[in-house]
Amino acid sequence: MACLFALDMNLRNLLAAVIAIAWTGCSVGDETHSVCLTDCDHSAIFLLATPIAGRQFSIAVGQMDGSVERIDCQPGDGSVACIPVASRLAATFDATGALQSLKLAYPPNGTLAVQISVDGAPAAAGSFPYQPPVMESGPCGVTSCVGSQTFTIGN
Repeated sequence: MACLFALDMNLRNLLAAVIAIAWTGCSVGDETHSVCLTDCDHSAIFLLATPIAGRQFSIAVGQMDGSVERIDCQPGDGSVACIPVASRLAATFDATGALQSLKLAYPPNGTLAVQISVDGAPAAAGSFPYQPPVMESGPCGVTSCVGSQTFTIGN
């Protein structure tokens, strides 16, 4: 019986040592991991050099194919309402209701013409050449997006 107990203790010690070694092996910081993306963010982002404050915002982005994405926004008490609600064009406002940035999802290749009016007066505008990002493939599909486009609108 004493032999069985000693064998059982040795087996427990061996098992504890194997678990400790395996745990240590998993926590080594020299491992390389690939991050696999499913797709790139096909958006043009427009940052305003200085946030624009006002009561009514009219934002339009003209595209090379002649189409125009437009939203009209009005800040309220702690929130901002934009019409149409469902749009490829989205605006970001700070806590005070000032316009900070715009994002247009899936624009076509070519020049994008941005026009922003605040309270009925022109506030900022610009034209920007857009090329969608290129997906680079790796061991598990898309691993990086090259050429994501962010533009700054001076005002």
